Amino acid sequence: MNSSTIAKHSVLEDIHAKVPLSTRVRAAVSSPILPPANVYLRDGRSATIYAFIRAEDETEIEVCTSSAERRVIPAEHVDNVVRVLANLMNREIEGGQTYPQENPLTFIEFKNYWFAAFTAVMVLDSPSCSPEKFTFEDADDRILGTFYTKPNYPGICGGICNGGFLVSEKARGQGVGKILGKQYVEWAPKLGYTGSIFNLVFETNIASQRIWDGLGFEKVGRVKKVAWVKGHEDKGPVDAIIYGMTFKTD
Repeated sequence: MNSSTIAKHSVLEDIHAKVPLSTRVRAAVSSPILPPANVYLRDGRSATIYAFIRAEDETEIEVCTSSAERRVIPAEHVDNVVRVLANLMNREIEGGQTYPQENPLTFIEFKNYWFAAFTAVMVLDSPSCSPEKFTFEDADDRILGTFYTKPNYPGICGGICNGGFLVSEKARGQGVGKILGKQYVEWAPKLGYTGSIFNLVFETNIASQRIWDGLGFEKVGRVKKVAWVKGHEDKGPVDAIIYGMTFKTD
């Protein structure tokens, strides 16, 4: 994936704003155990996607480490993951091609923004450490990508979510963006969401469009001349595509 994908409601573009979880989604988020997902990169290396869950108004973050366990991991290990991802996010903002933010985020701003409720983190496996025993202490060189899932709208419309995605530079070309997108589609319904909206996929972000088109998202709208994208200044403000999907339920 050449660049990260953005999908946010306008209120979520303010990093200090918080859309409360709906009652239905709050109940689902409070109890799920989403076991680590084992995946493979294009070059054959294996990786694991972990579910990070933060209850509303809680400071502790839990990680699903197996099909039967959800536990709090040490704060310093969480912060190590946050630091790696915050740096990745700020490089993406500086690139000016995928996210609407113009200014870098502080550590706390990013943590509250990205780890507000549910976050997935994809980590390269180590031959010497099974996924169930990974502590995130040595996450610096192993984090490949991430996404968050949040409500796109407040209140009784809170069953529609959106997500923000980041792929590490060292993982580009390995199919990580598509893998994360597929996991998003699998996990979001288990968190109580009935559908997804991505509000701002810039028309210049071809890699992201290919992923969402390939996963069956529909182009449900277009925002005209919404963003001045770096590297495309000659085009003036570019359009953004709105993607939508209704999740399949069992």
